Amino acid sequence: MDRTSRRSEKPGCTVDGASSQDPSSNDRPTSSVYSDDVSIMKYLNRRVAEETRIQEYETVASFMRENQALEEELIRYQQVWDGSITMANDVIQAIMMIRKSLVTVDRKVAGSEEKWLAFWGIYKESLGEPQPWI
Repeated sequence: MDRTSRRSEKPGCTVDGASSQDPSSNDRPTSSVYSDDVSIMKYLNRRVAEETRIQEYETVASFMRENQALEEELIRYQQVWDGSITMANDVIQAIMMIRKSLVTVDRKVAGSEEKWLAFWGIYKESLGEPQPWI
């Protein structure tokens, strides 16, 4: 046997000693961690989906709490507004009552003044014809 024949006796080798196998087939061994790429990707996708769902639920729960707080605050503002309107109505009624009372008081004072002056014989003169109060 000569040298060239020995080299060719090796499986997968050519006469010059180069490998005849496909170089890409030996890139990763079958026992490597890359042999389960599909299951790892499925697991990672499932985890990402779960995390996304959890974040969505937390966001929705946060929005619901914030919405509830805003609704309660709106109810408080409505109660305060209703109280303000009621108070404004009460003030308007009080003003109307005071004005009515002032008119009544002015009439009674004028009537009492006329009677008092008439008692003493004093009559108030008007710009037109003089008319006695009595």
